[in-house]
Amino acid sequence: MRGSGEKVIIEFEISNTGHQIIECKINGHNLRLILDTGAGSSVLDRAYLTQLEIQEALSQESAAGLGTSEHTVGSINISKIEIEGVFFANPDFISLDLAHVQIAGDEKGIHGLLGSPFFVQYSAIIDFSDNKLLLSNNSSIS
Repeated sequence: MRGSGEKVIIEFEISNTGHQIIECKINGHNLRLILDTGAGSSVLDRAYLTQLEIQEALSQESAAGLGTSEHTVGSINISKIEIEGVFFANPDFISLDLAHVQIAGDEKGIHGLLGSPFFVQYSAIIDFSDNKLLLSNNSSIS
């Protein structure tokens, strides 16, 4: 985002399973992310990392609470994410195997989850009546 106090409104779709999904770009690739306010991290599906040219370092940590018992966590670095033509710098993401959430994306698939740290960082407001996500500038680039 450009200046302090700037706001961006992002429309999201509702999948057949009731999940809120936004479209974004990372490294020039179009992706679909579930809005997951309960997720403690934003996550990219490990299956797409090679295509996105993102290096992964596997951790000894594991994540739980994603519909199955445990998942190996990967450490990844993303320089920016583009949403509705606006760039957000250095978003915190981890990588996981998200094969079990693919049903939420219908035939278009799901590439990851946008988690609560992103929403907190950008003072997000989710308007479920209009299917819109409002983000306010705290730290970003244009």
